[in-house]
Amino acid sequence: MKKRRTVLALSLALCLLSSALPGAKAYTVYGYSEGYAQAEEDGKWGFADGSGNIAIPFQYNSVVSFSLGMAAVNLSGKMGVIRPDGRYLIQPEYDSLLPMAHGLYIAQKGDSWGVVNIVPHLNADGKRTQEVYPIVYASVETGKSGGLDALFLTDKQGGRTVVPLFQLPGVLSAMNVPGSHFLLTRGLLPNYSDVKGADWFSLWADIAYNTGIMSGTGNGLFEPSRAVTVAEALQMAANMDSRYMGDDFHTTAHLSDPWYTDAVNYCLASSIISGTQFDDYARQITRRELAQVFGATQLAKSLPQRNSLVRVMAAVKDVTAADPAAGAIYSLYVKGILTGVDTDLSFCPDNPVTRAEAAALAARLARPEQRVDLFR
Repeated sequence: MKKRRTVLALSLALCLLSSALPGAKAYTVYGYSEGYAQAEEDGKWGFADGSGNIAIPFQYNSVVSFSLGMAAVNLSGKMGVIRPDGRYLIQPEYDSLLPMAHGLYIAQKGDSWGVVNIVPHLNADGKRTQEVYPIVYASVETGKSGGLDALFLTDKQGGRTVVPLFQLPGVLSAMNVPGSHFLLTRGLLPNYSDVKGADWFSLWADIAYNTGIMSGTGNGLFEPSRAVTVAEALQMAANMDSRYMGDDFHTTAHLSDPWYTDAVNYCLASSIISGTQFDDYARQITRRELAQVFGATQLAKSLPQRNSLVRVMAAVKDVTAADPAAGAIYSLYVKGILTGVDTDLSFCPDNPVTRAEAAALAARLARPEQRVDLFR
């Protein structure tokens, strides 16, 4: 479990000047988590990035640290949840928000309570909603029932519904909530000695670990800058595809020699790769090849489009339609998985892939709230 994350326990870690001009105001930056730190100026709160620059403006009455890509904020007395680019996952319209597992929050509006999710879904009427349990209850709280952790929903007539917390994943799956194959487990964070709170990849290492897609390399290390091999990429692809398809690959012990044999066989059987696609599974994989592998999973194929294909093709200038991997590359941009290596959305198809970069791609594949709108 990670002990390097705190909410407000770290005090005055760094003090920076927002400008070198005379009369510039100072703002205070507190402890970093997942690449961002709480920052305060004149009683208003925002977030600073890993360089100490203000990334999310001073506008909130209070904030908590980012954890698994979300942070609760208080805007003029109303609670909401943001992601690291400042966009709202839950609009600031609630009188209180109490975090639970799986991206769920117990929510209050006036004298009514319910449970909301950071990921929207379609309800029985086909309308987009974030309410898992509607905001109509007299109270919603967690506690013990028969020795099990449970959610208690008390209606305004005094009737009580008890939902064991272990049933919530099934509830979300039955509602077809996007990302329900890769649910977040509150508090389950790694403690890599080579990943610091101010690192840009800290968020992705956390989510990839939390969702079971990636783990460390041993001895408490993540090795974020080490290049990913073909074998490691196929292991990740098989893990993600297995989870999405309900196969048992990701729950089965694999003792084959070499260690990646079962992952290769899964990817072959699932048509994620062909038998002639790779002749050396121990070598480094390129960004082009990783896009082909990840793009061939059923998970990637199932994702909705969120960016214009025409605009992607025009913007990504180092990939042409003649590239044999163009379809996979463009598709991952269109679906908000790839964001490029710079502000020009460059892909660098022949470059190797670091473990930090692979974690970012895997985390966006798994978690819909972290996918990116490229053109806003």
